Amino acid sequence: MMNVKPTLFLNRLIVRTHNNRIAYDETFHNGVNIIRGQNSSGKSTIANFIFYVLGGDFSNWTTEALKCKEVIAEVCLNSAVITLKRNIVQSIRQPMSIFWNNYEESKKDSMNWTTFPFNQSTNKVSYTNVLFKALSFPEVKNEENSNITIHQILRLLYIDQETPTQRLFRLEQFDFPLTREAISEILLGVYDDTLYSQRLRLKQAKKEKDEKDREFQNLNKVFGHTTGYNTITSVQNEIESTKTTLSEIINNIIELRKLQIVRTTTKTKLVSENILTELSNAKNTIRDIQIKINQLDIDIADSQQFISTLKKRISELNNSLLTRQILGELPLTHCPQCLNELTNNVAEGHCFLCKQPLSNEAEKANAKRLLQEMDLQVRESKSLLEEKERKRANFSGELPTYIETARSLQKQLDSSVQNPQTTRDERLDNFLVEKGKVENKIEYLTQQLQMVELIELLKKEIAQLAAEISILESEIQQKESEQTKNRQFAMQKIREFTLYILKNDLDRQEEFRSGKWVEIDFLRDLYSLDGNHNFSASSNVYLKNAILFSIFFASLELDFLRYPRFILCDNMEDKGMEKERTQNLQKLITEMSNKIEQEHQIIFTTSMIADELNNTPYCVGAEYDINNKTLKV
Repeated sequence: MMNVKPTLFLNRLIVRTHNNRIAYDETFHNGVNIIRGQNSSGKSTIANFIFYVLGGDFSNWTTEALKCKEVIAEVCLNSAVITLKRNIVQSIRQPMSIFWNNYEESKKDSMNWTTFPFNQSTNKVSYTNVLFKALSFPEVKNEENSNITIHQILRLLYIDQETPTQRLFRLEQFDFPLTREAISEILLGVYDDTLYSQRLRLKQAKKEKDEKDREFQNLNKVFGHTTGYNTITSVQNEIESTKTTLSEIINNIIELRKLQIVRTTTKTKLVSENILTELSNAKNTIRDIQIKINQLDIDIADSQQFISTLKKRISELNNSLLTRQILGELPLTHCPQCLNELTNNVAEGHCFLCKQPLSNEAEKANAKRLLQEMDLQVRESKSLLEEKERKRANFSGELPTYIETARSLQKQLDSSVQNPQTTRDERLDNFLVEKGKVENKIEYLTQQLQMVELIELLKKEIAQLAAEISILESEIQQKESEQTKNRQFAMQKIREFTLYILKNDLDRQEEFRSGKWVEIDFLRDLYSLDGNHNFSASSNVYLKNAILFSIFFASLELDFLRYPRFILCDNMEDKGMEKERTQNLQKLITEMSNKIEQEHQIIFTTSMIADELNNTPYCVGAEYDINNKTLKV
């Protein structure tokens, strides 16, 4: 399967006030985007809005921000243009509304917005599910059994001012080490789509096997000692033997009753009538259960066929998108009909053959929407299928008991019809008592048969779990080995970029000039240069930015990285960074960006923009100040 390089680009950001006036509306472009202005002019508020509308969890809004009602972003996710919208409120875990086309189209069509919650549930997908699918990200659960969200991913894409300089990940209150490790493995491309689910499944399978081992030992010990039956065959043989005994007792009763004088009255209800009523009810119950089982068999087959059809459609749609992507990257130099060379005087964005304008954004967004809807249908159908299978299993488990009851009643009816008496002779009492005991034993053995079947099922499940654990351990070991190789390759490239950025710093920190080894520990959220992490406050800011920008630049060179070629920085002059030093970093980042042909997006804020970058196409919006703030509220 072709490797998909995730891309996340911000095309346009719109902020509306509570009376629907536009407070902010700017377009962003490929490469470097600079939001510039004096301190307290609202640059960080815009950065927080970008983080929030892309899926970050944020509620610590400024007074100016709370004067606004909603933030809207037109974004490009893996070449599909969609529009995102979130309400601005002072509470966390807010939902997101998504429109599967560009912003201008969304203004014309207010009915086709879909709102997704922050957290997914059994019946609802979250906006993270939607964005991950659009980005071709895997759905991941960490060891705390909570999903990795787009908010968690953005923690390594957004360099904010509130996080301490000693931390790479954006600061949050409840921060698990394994969550950070999962984020890094996803973004560095060393995470295998199935590795985390296999790790969790291995842990769960071992737990299940231990529980079933204990259950099997306890049941087998108790059941074997109390009954002496420990196999299905032994119980079935005992049931057949007991039925033979019952038949002999019934025959003896019949023979004895032939010797008796039959005394009946018109008011006496015959025993056969009572038995017949019970037998009729039992047969009706059996018939109803069989009808339900047959109907469920049909429903299950239909559901399986429906799920199979949906999966096939999803596969075909993915193949269609992939084929279109591959063909779109093939340059046509000659006409496929006449083989003459094609002319190059074709307007940008038009077809080389028919000269018609190309408009793929809406089609790609619609394809993403269809994939999302079909995936949701598959989940819902699987849930319904499981419910139907559970019902069928319950009915199948009940059926043997009713069948055995019906057989017993039928034999009683046969006996009563042959000798329709309404009274019992004392000489029959012993046989009748014995008959009752034998019937109770048959009923008891039928229940024991279910218990033995449970034990046999446990044995089978334990064997299956043992085989699954063995396969999982082997596959995990193999994938972890491949993961280690990719991680080493990615980290080496990140170190190269980091050392390059450090060595091109102004002459402020001698260790940066002579640095040889950069260590990054995502699990503990720590980093160091040649074992040292205790530099001046401004140098720590520089080193942190160098590492995070290096992860970004490494993703532009290494195809297997899932880092979405997007970075947002709001702390270039944090912690006393002097003007010359931050301007040098701005120019360095811009020069590195200009050398890269692959599409990418860098957004950073500054109150000390370099003269060479000011009032150039790199800048987004005006140069803000206290009298001209970013938000026009």
